[in-house]
Amino acid sequence: MNSTANSFVPHQNETLLIPTDELSKSELKIFQELMQEWITTPTLDSLLEKWNKHREKTVSMLNVKNEISFLLLNVSSLTMYLFDVFKLIDSVSSPIVVLAGTHHEDSTVRLFSSHFSNLNAFSTKGSNAFGGVLVAVHKSIPVKRVSRFSNIVNLIVLEIGVTDEAFQLVACYSPPCEPLPLLIFDEVFQCNSNTIIMGDLNAKRASWSKSVENHKGRSLYSWLYSSSCNFSLEIVNKFISTSTRSNATIDLILVPSHMLSTSFAVLPSIGSDHYPVVWYPSFKMSSSHVRNPVKRTYWSLLKRFLTFTTSYWITLGTSMTNSIEFFCLYERFLLLIAARLTFVSFLKSYKPSLPSYLIELIERKRYCLKLFRKFCHPYFAIVLRTLGNTIRKELFLYKRQSWQNYCQSLNELDTRSF
Repeated sequence: MNSTANSFVPHQNETLLIPTDELSKSELKIFQELMQEWITTPTLDSLLEKWNKHREKTVSMLNVKNEISFLLLNVSSLTMYLFDVFKLIDSVSSPIVVLAGTHHEDSTVRLFSSHFSNLNAFSTKGSNAFGGVLVAVHKSIPVKRVSRFSNIVNLIVLEIGVTDEAFQLVACYSPPCEPLPLLIFDEVFQCNSNTIIMGDLNAKRASWSKSVENHKGRSLYSWLYSSSCNFSLEIVNKFISTSTRSNATIDLILVPSHMLSTSFAVLPSIGSDHYPVVWYPSFKMSSSHVRNPVKRTYWSLLKRFLTFTTSYWITLGTSMTNSIEFFCLYERFLLLIAARLTFVSFLKSYKPSLPSYLIELIERKRYCLKLFRKFCHPYFAIVLRTLGNTIRKELFLYKRQSWQNYCQSLNELDTRSF
């Protein structure tokens, strides 16, 4: 039998006796459409080609490109402001987060990673008690750490994206009394000129900051406009204070000229002495941080359809002289029928990662911290300590209850759930 012949019509006149009582309305509609395609399509090749187009559409929906944003903050101790950082990241929803001045502690990094299960977290220690850097990238975005620079304190180099959209991200904290790692920056740019630098560089210069310039600012300016550099960098967030204690712009975002976008926002302080900065670049990336694609394959419909078409494939297999050609054809059929019964939908909203009562406690703690900094009264210190302990305890209980609820929802005999 020639499956590409114009006269090939699979089961055109066969009575369909397929049980559909257990199907929902949506499943029944999909199955009826599938059977109609099987009956009315003139050739098997044209049918498989139609299913292949459906497969390509599904793949494109899974790889949709979205606008992204970067969140930069010198957190001034991640341990102290951990719950405030949780709330900030939840509210901003940036898929790439850079935290400098983390005062690195392994236990805090583990808490951060366990809380944001949808983010890949990378961290490094600092050269002093105030240093340390953490970068978190949404798991839908391909990312890997550049091993060549993995043992450098206060610095993280990541390769983000794939093929033509790939770039490097350098997250850096440079203490006030230490020189900028400009030689390391040069090495990073030799690997990939599409490199973005973000962090607290403690560099002040009239070209981007309203404060009095310092030696680090002059060094950075000289490096940026040096004739020996074969790349061109621009500072995104110029002349907007990032410090709560002065009008200095020291938390900087440096990007190549062709990637420049001056669309950014400075957010209110979460309690630390730096303001969060959110940058909105002009380019897009394949990411599901905005809308979460959910892929579903109707396996019960696939089982019914394979049962119905078994006799056809047995007949075709006995009539074809080339067994290899038959098995290749049947393999393609199995691949494309699974794709035909696969659909993608998108979540319109997200469930908050923290319950409302915990968010209210964090708000109260933040307000109390402002009062303590303003009046330095010991009463507010006691309230702060009490609220911190309460939040820590309530967060533990919430996580434990969530885990218990998940475990109770599992069927011990259903190994597929694991």
